[in-house]
Amino acid sequence: MRLMVVEDQEPTLGSSVAHAERCLENLRVFEHLNAFLCLNPLVLDEAKSVDRRHEKGEYLPLRGMIVAVKDNIETAGLNTTGGAVALKDYVPRRDAFALRQLKQHGAVVIGKTNLDELAGAGSTLSSLGGQSLNPYDPSRTPAGSSGGSAIAVAIGACTVALGTETVNSIRNPAHICGVFGLRPSGGLIARSGTIPVSPTMDVLGPLAGTLEDLALAFRMMIGFDPDDAVSLAARDFDRDGLKVSRWPKVEGMRIGVLTGLFGAGEEHVDINRCLDAAFERLRSRDVVVVEIEEPRFNSLSLYNDLALHAHEFESAFDGWLSGLNTDAPIANFRAYVEDGRWPHSTMHMLLKTALEADRVEAKLDYARKIAAAKTIRMLTEQIMLEHRLDALAYPAQHRNALLIGEQSRPERNGVLASALGWPAINVPVGQADGLPVGLDLMAVPAQEFLLFSLAKAVQGPPVRPPIP
Repeated sequence: MRLMVVEDQEPTLGSSVAHAERCLENLRVFEHLNAFLCLNPLVLDEAKSVDRRHEKGEYLPLRGMIVAVKDNIETAGLNTTGGAVALKDYVPRRDAFALRQLKQHGAVVIGKTNLDELAGAGSTLSSLGGQSLNPYDPSRTPAGSSGGSAIAVAIGACTVALGTETVNSIRNPAHICGVFGLRPSGGLIARSGTIPVSPTMDVLGPLAGTLEDLALAFRMMIGFDPDDAVSLAARDFDRDGLKVSRWPKVEGMRIGVLTGLFGAGEEHVDINRCLDAAFERLRSRDVVVVEIEEPRFNSLSLYNDLALHAHEFESAFDGWLSGLNTDAPIANFRAYVEDGRWPHSTMHMLLKTALEADRVEAKLDYARKIAAAKTIRMLTEQIMLEHRLDALAYPAQHRNALLIGEQSRPERNGVLASALGWPAINVPVGQADGLPVGLDLMAVPAQEFLLFSLAKAVQGPPVRPPIP
């Protein structure tokens, strides 16, 4: 599939129908990967409607953009289940705010993607959709929880996919599937119309096969929605700064490499070599690469100290249900847990911790994690200031994707940006052992345009999954 390339942030004019047909054909070729929970039966009709509106002179900057939507994001007329059998009959009356932003500019939804149930784990396994498969090695997972969305982009079944992220859930599957994934600054994209996990850490963001498509979708998704008070931040954000023509030059920028977030074992050598080559590309563009050795930046301790989402899960889920009124598909969070049809191998500990959130010990742990996030934020700001850095870089993950059924490893680094509330982008920079390798770039809030420039300079050559 020829992915839509954007120049100066304006899409080339192309037929929505032609793009939709090509996406559907690519999906048929890779159907065995189990990326989707359901398809939009009206996708071609809606694409024809967009083309007709264009022919009548309506300006539709997203004409030709085909969008896959993670199934914890509400879609009018299409089931939104979070991958849960217990929620299988819920059909929203309207689209999530961010999706409405895309559709009103001409984007067309192709379908709903599989995910870790309720976005609660990292392998893309749900009771409704089963296990999704890695497009480069079907014996491995695509990571998660937005794995279905990452697969859809990788195989050309969409131009852009929507995902959500609490800890790693956009950037980690983007890394594993070799695509771009953006965790935006908190508040730029309204989260209304999504099934929540953690009000503190949740964001909604795009995944795409090119930086230009990623930036275009992000630009169009930004906006204030009164149903998500945090999105007030979008009012003051300069969306035009995301136009390709306004991305700043990288020459002279300074980027800090967090060495403590790299693997140091034999099993990490190939990925580290790939990342070293990426840093050389930056140096060749006159970017100053500064190694930052700080022992408090450690993959395992960061996750243990900062990941507070389990403590907020029950109250957030019940709050979402209460807002649905008579449309609520289940009584409450405890009813969901007691239903028991969720994947026990990946969700047991999360749900157990969530149900214990009211205990004194749990409240103390929650308070400690909030304090730890404040401490890490101050440390990170100090490092940025001391070394005059524009951005920070680290591996999205120490190693390649897990084999299906393999126990999770504490080698993912995404929690840092998630706890800080800072924007971060996964950039595909190469391959190790035939599998994609991703680099995370992180900056202070509202500096996404800077991240896009650095990502353009550091990205590796485009790769595509093998045809089965």
